[in-house]
Amino acid sequence: MSEDFKWIRENIDEFQQKYSGMYVAVHKGKVIASGDFKKVYEEVNRKKVDAIIKYVFPGDLVVL
Repeated sequence: MSEDFKWIRENIDEFQQKYSGMYVAVHKGKVIASGDFKKVYEEVNRKKVDAIIKYVFPGDLVVL
């Protein structure tokens, strides 16, 4: 499992509070973009990084 996936799992409560219902891009343990998929995807491409993009489900539902 990549370090970014581990970081997401360790911080899932914060993710659900801050980013519920949004996509987030994580790179090297930092959120580098959040919002709708198009915005996040475009930001990752603009920064030219290899980031993980995940949807943060509302509430208690977590899919990794």
